[in-house]
Amino acid sequence: MNTKRIVLAQLTCALVLALAYVLPAQAQDNPCLLCHAALVDKKVVHPAVQMGCASCHADLDTSVMPHKAKGKIAKGLSAEAPGLCINCHDKKLFEGKVVHVPAAAGMCLGCHNPHASDNIGLLNKEPATLCLDCHPDIKTKAHGGFSRGQHPLGFDSVKRADPLRPGKQFYCAACHEPHRSERPKLNRFAKGMAACQQCHKM
Repeated sequence: MNTKRIVLAQLTCALVLALAYVLPAQAQDNPCLLCHAALVDKKVVHPAVQMGCASCHADLDTSVMPHKAKGKIAKGLSAEAPGLCINCHDKKLFEGKVVHVPAAAGMCLGCHNPHASDNIGLLNKEPATLCLDCHPDIKTKAHGGFSRGQHPLGFDSVKRADPLRPGKQFYCAACHEPHRSERPKLNRFAKGMAACQQCHKM
């Protein structure tokens, strides 16, 4: 055997041993990811995943394939949404004078993915697109945007940063609370010019 082949064989052996050591270590941290890695292969991963799958799927028998729920709740969840979500998320997110209908109905999964997403806030779709799924009347057919006097925010393909919420995208939630508010129409700010002046100083 020449020197190059010996070195190549040694490197291959070292790589195989390293993988044999690393993979079980990851599996020990979260063995569910050996089969369910695709669930978290996104830009934003729910912190609950790092807490371990059993933090939500506490009533799941993983000793059988396919897994079976031990109780009456599907997928072995320890509670239904929103009760399950409130275990970690502040209940005040769902209380106020005005509560968004999906939040009031406990339809968390209508907007959010429980494991991972490529969108902010674990949203199921691009933020504005998700809002328009339920609020299509906001958007007009003319010019692919909003008609003057109907709504101040026009959607275009340009991604803009929210001037009041660093690191967040500018979309409906820049002016409207997505879960609850003390103001009508889930507004973050007072009506009229006071809302505009949050960003546009007059």
